[in-house]
Amino acid sequence: MKKLLLTIFAFSAICVNAQTSLTTAVDFTAKDIDGNTFNLFNKLDEGKYVFIDFFFTNCGPCQVTAPKLHEAFVSYGANAPTAPMYFVSINRDDNNATMHTWESTYMNPTGPYPRGISGTEGSATGGPQTFSATYGVNAYPTMILIAPNRQVVEQDIWPISTAADFAPFFSAHSIYPGVAGINNTVVNSNISIFPSPAKDEVTLNVTGNKLNGVRMLDMLGNLVLAQNFDNAQQSKTINISNLKAGVYFAEIRVNNNELVIKKFVKE
Repeated sequence: MKKLLLTIFAFSAICVNAQTSLTTAVDFTAKDIDGNTFNLFNKLDEGKYVFIDFFFTNCGPCQVTAPKLHEAFVSYGANAPTAPMYFVSINRDDNNATMHTWESTYMNPTGPYPRGISGTEGSATGGPQTFSATYGVNAYPTMILIAPNRQVVEQDIWPISTAADFAPFFSAHSIYPGVAGINNTVVNSNISIFPSPAKDEVTLNVTGNKLNGVRMLDMLGNLVLAQNFDNAQQSKTINISNLKAGVYFAEIRVNNNELVIKKFVKE
């Protein structure tokens, strides 16, 4: 359940189930608020997940959630060409100018922003669009995740109190923050990090390769530790005593150009 604030001379709170019932995505083509064409299936065919935020600008919960969404957007690659996930914000009934004001007010004055599609100028021809209706969305914000195979794998990403709350929804589909091009990283069973949970130290171990370095990131993609190994080796123990308790990701570089992601827990 989430609270929806609708503007009819004043805000009135209504409790509703906010999600799409669709399990398979419906394609659409849109004009974004900068006049560029976006097609959903073309983006999915690039091998990317697509995150869609359905909202309207006078929606109180949308305003509260927007800064957290923007923080996650930046942490997960900010729609860079090599990012594994692409963020789209679909507005219900506002125009392009209002959308630009929304971004600078509730997200970040200088950007970057998720791909924005307005309600009144967001169709393929630059007129009103009905994408919320297509997805059966009638409560806001509704945030969903679509996999490259066109399946709606998250029908309602909620509740969101902090940017970190997005991480469990994304990591369930092997989407992690902090690494541009993470889809090109290698899942390698010959590389391990232990123990987990760990208290003061973790050990990286590799079989048949050489370790060249490691970067450790928190759940928001913030870099918390980095080490280069001048002499490539097969095992390396890292002091993590200064890290706070929580979940972390280790970007382990081997053979100079192979990147492996491993998750561990600091207690």
